[in-house]
Amino acid sequence: MPDKNVHVKKAKDNETFAATLDESTQASVNWKLIVLFYVAVHYVEAYLAKTLNMHLKSHTTRDSYIARESNLRKIGTQYMHLKFYGYNARYEADQFTKTDVKDAQNYLAQVTTTLKSLL
Repeated sequence: MPDKNVHVKKAKDNETFAATLDESTQASVNWKLIVLFYVAVHYVEAYLAKTLNMHLKSHTTRDSYIARESNLRKIGTQYMHLKFYGYNARYEADQFTKTDVKDAQNYLAQVTTTLKSLL
């Protein structure tokens, strides 16, 4: 089972990768949104690994923990916005924009600020 540090490293690696995507094409906008969501996933997983010694493989189960665990509820709205972007950028034909990326980055900043303070 990955520990907190493994998830934090993965989150940071994803942040670094997202920064290389220039948003000049629809594909790069979509992939940036997908990667930003997975940054949030790994920070949530780092928190769960540290506090509950858990590693969740299901988005549905993770969503349940976010909804009911007091510290994770603080980032629930932002996380769900990131999940919306990540899911729809992957599976749907939505036409996201640079503005959506900026919104996602703001949501992620709130998530990471909250969770880093708890790690």
